[in-house]
Amino acid sequence: MPIHFVWGIVAIVFYLAVIAAVVFVVLAAVRVLGGPRRASAPSGYPAPRETPLEILARRFASGEISAEEYQEAQDLLQGGTKPAAS
Repeated sequence: MPIHFVWGIVAIVFYLAVIAAVVFVVLAAVRVLGGPRRASAPSGYPAPRETPLEILARRFASGEISAEEYQEAQDLLQGGTKPAAS
């Protein structure tokens, strides 16, 4: 094999290695810096809605309602009877 052919192959391998390194650095930087934010659902689709029980649980977990209010509302939402007014 002529020597210029070998150096041509070496040059191609070197350029491919440089390109791979640049792609790796860019992908690593995008991952570290967060990259573009994607929506949880593709655009054009409505976002999933919380069920009433999920909303109730979230409000209870955040401290908006007491344990008693949570239990009464949960009973109502699950088909229980309406609590007596006090």
